[in-house]
Amino acid sequence: MSHCHRHIGTILVLLCMFAFSWPIVSPAYAVDADSCPVAREMASKAVDLFDTNPNKGLKALERAYELCPIDSAVGYNLGLAHYLSGDREKSRAQWERNVKDHPEHYLTHVNLAWIHFELGDDEMAHSLAYDGLRGSFPKDQALAHTKVYALFRMGRYLEAYDWLTRTDLGGLRAQKWQRMAADYVVESQWRRFRKGERFSAISRTINLLAKEYPEETVFLEAKDRLVRADVDVDAEIPYALPLPHESWARTGNVDDGRDVLDGFIASLPPINSWEKRTDAYALIIGIYRYKNMRGRQFADRDARNVRDLLARRSVFFDDPEHIRLRINEGAGLRTLSRDIDWLLEKGRINPNAKLLIYFSGHGVLWEGEDGVVEPMLLPVDARQDRLSPGTAISVRALKQQIDALHNRDVAVILDTCFNSTPVCASWEEVHPGDEPIWRTERDQPVRVVSPSFFQGGRTWAVAAINKSVRPFLPGRHSAFTHFLLKGLLGAAEGLDGSPRDGWVDLQEAQLYVQNMVGQWNMEMDPLLISPSPLRLIKTGGER
Repeated sequence: MSHCHRHIGTILVLLCMFAFSWPIVSPAYAVDADSCPVAREMASKAVDLFDTNPNKGLKALERAYELCPIDSAVGYNLGLAHYLSGDREKSRAQWERNVKDHPEHYLTHVNLAWIHFELGDDEMAHSLAYDGLRGSFPKDQALAHTKVYALFRMGRYLEAYDWLTRTDLGGLRAQKWQRMAADYVVESQWRRFRKGERFSAISRTINLLAKEYPEETVFLEAKDRLVRADVDVDAEIPYALPLPHESWARTGNVDDGRDVLDGFIASLPPINSWEKRTDAYALIIGIYRYKNMRGRQFADRDARNVRDLLARRSVFFDDPEHIRLRINEGAGLRTLSRDIDWLLEKGRINPNAKLLIYFSGHGVLWEGEDGVVEPMLLPVDARQDRLSPGTAISVRALKQQIDALHNRDVAVILDTCFNSTPVCASWEEVHPGDEPIWRTERDQPVRVVSPSFFQGGRTWAVAAINKSVRPFLPGRHSAFTHFLLKGLLGAAEGLDGSPRDGWVDLQEAQLYVQNMVGQWNMEMDPLLISPSPLRLIKTGGER
């Protein structure tokens, strides 16, 4: 019996041992059958060698295949060795030969379908997965994954949903795929609505969906919400959902989860209690769903993960007396004003206290009647027709209060931008199909906050000054917060040339953000003013 390790929906990552009892399929070419036992023995040793010396292991597998190209295990493992060596094209070619000679070899069929997906050939990936599911491998989860994801990346969402409803796959993964397909189908209809297409046509489509799939609550809810949005201009319109045919990479494994940090952060062990400080306080704010304007995608997830990382691997105690988390409807103006007063009071009482503010949401520039322009942070209940330093969080006032403190370790992290470009300024609520309306006139010069505004001896980290914030879809975060978290988790340690001491501070993390923004060619200009000696996250030790 073969002994293999595989991960459903992704390419195999460990070489499989051989099943010498597998039947040999007669090839169309002549092979010395006596050489096959030698080839199998050679390949078995090559598998072990590959782990320590991939080049020698690969050459040994190639020699074994030359001696016995009719053995399915030898052919399969040669293809896998090419894959693990980084040569996808050779791997695909090898597995195609193996499938031709051994159409019933499950591992080759599954991985050939997936590698076509990784190489961007969605149609062939779908065809191979479909053939396998219809033939020798019905209800196979790995092939189902390839089929569904290939359909997603081709934009065939209803086809994927319909197939999932008719096949009895079972399991949590299949339920997840079906929900994803339903969400993508609904988002396609909302996009028609946002573009101003006639509601009667959209209504016919959504009614047909609800009639054809009466058990699908997603379609029923969408039907009701679309009707409300058509008759009430103040009704909530869902935030645009990225669709795979537009947002997924054209090649590679788009669902490997390597950039999703939630589970990793949640599994981190807390640092020792004696390393915590009773005089460390943090206010963490994230607003995705604003009451009167369109939201900032992932802002609430940004805040939750920042809070969880601080609670587990920083000096802040994990309780509301030391870390306050305010997200979405909990981040109203009155609540945030009281929280800021609470944090500042802690600093006034104890000059040695460590203070941190994090905000992910909308930032705007406000111009008063006296011509003074200042940045503001918008609470969840802000209205663009009533903006003023009295209805939002004035960054100027906050800075003045922070500068008056005697505390050395004070840091403010703002995942937002302050300029009058359309991509940065907050959205007003608009009628379906209208273009976004911005408070600033498009023919006026773009106004920005000068970096000198944040000077004053305190640490300020801002996602963007002249440019805008960007989402990082693979991580389900704002790009600024995602790379900040990755840096704090250890990738930034020692990046500023300091000794690797098992801790990451904000200066190291910000350098990592700047490097990654450059690597991903994102139009952002993150800023760090007056780096603080505050060590934020412990990376070594208990983990």
